[in-house]
Amino acid sequence: MTESHDPTPDAWAAVFARMAGVLLSEQTVATVLELITSLAKDTLPDTDGSGITLVDDESNRSTSAATGKMVERLDALQYELGDGPCLAAIRDGVPVRVDDFREEQRWPEWSRWAAEMGMSSSLSVPLQYAGEIMGALKVYSTRPRVYTADSEDILGRFAEQAAILLANMHTLTEAEALNERLLRALRDRDLIATAKGIVMLRENIDADRAVQRLLELSTQRRITVREVAAEIVASTYNETV
Repeated sequence: MTESHDPTPDAWAAVFARMAGVLLSEQTVATVLELITSLAKDTLPDTDGSGITLVDDESNRSTSAATGKMVERLDALQYELGDGPCLAAIRDGVPVRVDDFREEQRWPEWSRWAAEMGMSSSLSVPLQYAGEIMGALKVYSTRPRVYTADSEDILGRFAEQAAILLANMHTLTEAEALNERLLRALRDRDLIATAKGIVMLRENIDADRAVQRLLELSTQRRITVREVAAEIVASTYNETV
């Protein structure tokens, strides 16, 4: 049995500081995931590979980070077969540990292939935040019976931090997209308001009739009101230069 190996509080502080530093420096999501897999591999004794599988809203699965080609091949085989320890962790929302692929019966075909590739044991932990499972973090070893309950706790802490970072980045991306949509809406509103004023002056009509005129032009020309407004503003600018 592998000895319990839990990093000291100072070691955990250093690990999480590095993870937080990536977010604060506004690196890409890929950089965050690569760092997490690397740290997980280095922190858990006798680990030979680590990776992260993410799932999207349509349940599509992809390996978003891996420490080597072996991890990518093992993941690809799970996706092809539609089952395996990592996918089980995502589906059931619980850690999944495999002590020895040669003895594993839950996923016999995948386990046989994994053993033939030289791997013997694995541990997969779901990435979960606010009740949503975003994927799983997993580690592999060429030695059997490497991972323990302590290993689950350690990898679970990595998974928790990874899920928080991913959720924060997702929220930031959504906020930026929303901000852009709001800015675009404001710009469109100002553009349409300017065009409305031009139409009022040109045709000597009131505001309601000017809006109706913009709608009529949009229907007649089969373009958006914004496009109509842009043309009116541009034509007025051209007349003044």
